[in-house]
Amino acid sequence: MVTTPTAPTEVFQALSRALAAHDWDAAAALYAEDVRVVDRFAPVAPVVRTGRESVREFFTGLGGRLDSLTVEQAVVIPAADPEVVTVEFSFAASAGGGAGRFVLPAIFVLRVRGGEIVESHDYLGPRQGA
Repeated sequence: MVTTPTAPTEVFQALSRALAAHDWDAAAALYAEDVRVVDRFAPVAPVVRTGRESVREFFTGLGGRLDSLTVEQAVVIPAADPEVVTVEFSFAASAGGGAGRFVLPAIFVLRVRGGEIVESHDYLGPRQGA
Protein backbone atom coordinates (compact mmCIF):
# COMPACT_ATOMS: atom_id res chain seq x y z
CA MET A 1 0.00 0.00 0.00
CA VAL A 2 1.40 3.40 -0.99
CA THR A 3 0.77 6.17 1.50
CA THR A 4 0.49 9.81 0.57
CA PRO A 5 3.06 11.95 2.37
CA THR A 6 1.54 14.49 4.72
CA ALA A 7 4.27 15.68 7.10
CA PRO A 8 6.54 18.44 5.79
CA THR A 9 9.65 16.21 5.88
CA GLU A 10 7.83 13.40 4.02
CA VAL A 11 6.64 15.85 1.37
CA PHE A 12 10.21 17.12 0.85
CA GLN A 13 11.43 13.53 0.52
CA ALA A 14 8.70 12.81 -2.05
CA LEU A 15 9.72 15.96 -3.94
CA SER A 16 13.35 14.81 -3.95
CA ARG A 17 12.36 11.41 -5.36
CA ALA A 18 10.14 12.95 -8.06
CA LEU A 19 12.88 15.36 -9.17
CA ALA A 20 15.47 12.57 -9.33
CA ALA A 21 13.04 10.51 -11.45
CA HIS A 22 12.35 13.52 -13.73
CA ASP A 23 8.69 13.04 -12.88
CA TRP A 24 7.74 16.69 -13.20
CA ASP A 25 4.01 15.98 -12.88
CA ALA A 26 4.52 14.12 -9.59
CA ALA A 27 6.76 16.92 -8.32
CA ALA A 28 4.20 19.59 -9.25
CA ALA A 29 1.39 17.54 -7.67
CA LEU A 30 3.05 18.04 -4.28
CA TYR A 31 2.31 21.77 -4.53
CA ALA A 32 -1.08 23.27 -3.71
CA GLU A 33 -3.17 24.67 -6.54
CA ASP A 34 -2.58 28.20 -5.22
CA VAL A 35 1.00 27.72 -3.95
CA ARG A 36 3.36 30.66 -3.69
CA VAL A 37 7.04 29.90 -4.36
CA VAL A 38 9.59 32.64 -3.80
CA ASP A 39 13.11 32.29 -5.23
CA ARG A 40 14.87 34.91 -3.12
CA PHE A 41 18.27 34.69 -4.82
CA ALA A 42 17.21 34.64 -8.47
CA PRO A 43 19.94 36.20 -10.66
CA VAL A 44 18.33 39.61 -11.22
CA ALA A 45 15.62 39.98 -8.58
CA PRO A 46 13.46 37.67 -6.47
CA VAL A 47 11.09 35.57 -8.55
CA VAL A 48 7.63 34.62 -7.32
CA ARG A 49 5.78 31.71 -8.91
CA THR A 50 2.11 31.46 -8.08
CA GLY A 51 0.09 28.31 -8.66
CA ARG A 52 0.79 24.66 -9.32
CA GLU A 53 0.82 25.13 -13.10
CA SER A 54 3.58 27.73 -12.81
CA VAL A 55 5.61 25.26 -10.76
CA ARG A 56 4.93 22.49 -13.30
CA GLU A 57 6.09 24.75 -16.16
CA PHE A 58 9.26 25.57 -14.24
CA PHE A 59 10.03 21.88 -13.59
CA THR A 60 9.30 20.93 -17.19
CA GLY A 61 11.60 23.69 -18.47
CA LEU A 62 14.29 22.63 -16.04
CA GLY A 63 13.95 19.02 -17.14
CA GLY A 64 14.63 19.97 -20.73
CA ARG A 65 18.06 21.28 -19.73
CA LEU A 66 19.23 18.64 -17.25
CA ASP A 67 20.27 15.03 -17.63
CA SER A 68 20.14 14.34 -13.90
CA LEU A 69 19.05 16.12 -10.74
CA THR A 70 19.39 14.69 -7.26
CA VAL A 71 19.10 16.03 -3.73
CA GLU A 72 22.17 15.27 -1.63
CA GLN A 73 23.25 15.84 1.97
CA ALA A 74 19.80 16.95 3.13
CA VAL A 75 19.67 18.24 6.68
CA VAL A 76 16.14 18.70 7.99
CA ILE A 77 15.61 21.47 10.53
CA PRO A 78 12.18 21.17 12.15
CA ALA A 79 10.35 24.32 13.18
CA ALA A 80 8.15 25.06 16.16
CA ASP A 81 5.28 25.34 13.67
CA PRO A 82 4.30 21.76 12.66
CA GLU A 83 3.46 22.93 9.11
CA VAL A 84 6.98 24.26 8.49
CA VAL A 85 10.30 22.60 7.78
CA THR A 86 13.63 24.02 6.68
CA VAL A 87 15.89 21.78 4.64
CA GLU A 88 19.52 22.55 3.82
CA PHE A 89 20.82 20.42 0.95
CA SER A 90 22.61 20.40 -2.39
CA PHE A 91 21.25 19.78 -5.84
CA ALA A 92 23.70 17.65 -7.80
CA ALA A 93 23.00 17.89 -11.51
CA SER A 94 24.42 17.18 -14.92
CA ALA A 95 23.67 18.49 -18.37
CA GLY A 96 25.03 18.11 -21.88
CA GLY A 97 25.14 14.34 -21.83
CA GLY A 98 26.99 14.40 -18.52
CA ALA A 99 29.67 16.83 -19.76
CA GLY A 100 28.56 19.56 -17.37
CA ARG A 101 28.27 18.48 -13.76
CA PHE A 102 27.55 20.93 -10.99
CA VAL A 103 26.34 21.28 -7.42
CA LEU A 104 23.94 23.95 -6.28
CA PRO A 105 23.66 24.52 -2.51
CA ALA A 106 20.11 25.26 -1.39
CA ILE A 107 17.85 25.93 1.53
CA PHE A 108 14.08 25.47 1.22
CA VAL A 109 11.65 26.69 3.84
CA LEU A 110 8.41 24.83 3.19
CA ARG A 111 4.94 25.27 4.63
CA VAL A 112 2.95 22.07 4.12
CA ARG A 113 -0.76 21.80 4.80
CA GLY A 114 -2.83 18.70 4.07
CA GLY A 115 0.12 17.02 2.36
CA GLU A 116 0.65 19.90 -0.11
CA ILE A 117 3.28 22.61 -0.21
CA VAL A 118 1.32 25.84 0.20
CA GLU A 119 4.34 28.11 0.41
CA SER A 120 8.03 27.71 -0.34
CA HIS A 121 10.90 30.12 0.13
CA ASP A 122 13.82 28.84 -1.93
CA TYR A 123 17.37 30.05 -1.40
CA LEU A 124 19.73 28.71 -4.08
CA GLY A 125 23.42 29.45 -3.75
CA PRO A 126 26.02 29.87 -6.47
CA ARG A 127 26.61 26.96 -8.82
CA GLN A 128 29.76 25.00 -8.07
CA GLY A 129 31.38 23.08 -10.91
CA ALA A 130 31.19 23.12 -14.69
